[in-house]
Amino acid sequence: MNKTLEVRKNFCPQNHPCPAVRVCPTGALIQKGYAAPEVNPDLCTGCGKCVRQCFPGALRLVDAARANAA
Repeated sequence: MNKTLEVRKNFCPQNHPCPAVRVCPTGALIQKGYAAPEVNPDLCTGCGKCVRQCFPGALRLVDAARANAA
């Protein structure tokens, strides 16, 4: 089952450097200033390391079919 990374900006405090950006092994997450991170879906492998690092729960993996339907 393919997973897509979803960034829920309303869960992100957007007041600090995002720790999830540092743990992404492919560089798929980018943060500009303290804004919520953005994901490059071409680089994201769906490994979930960033999700485990995001304590507010702003990042989550969802089924690709569900993400495309939204």
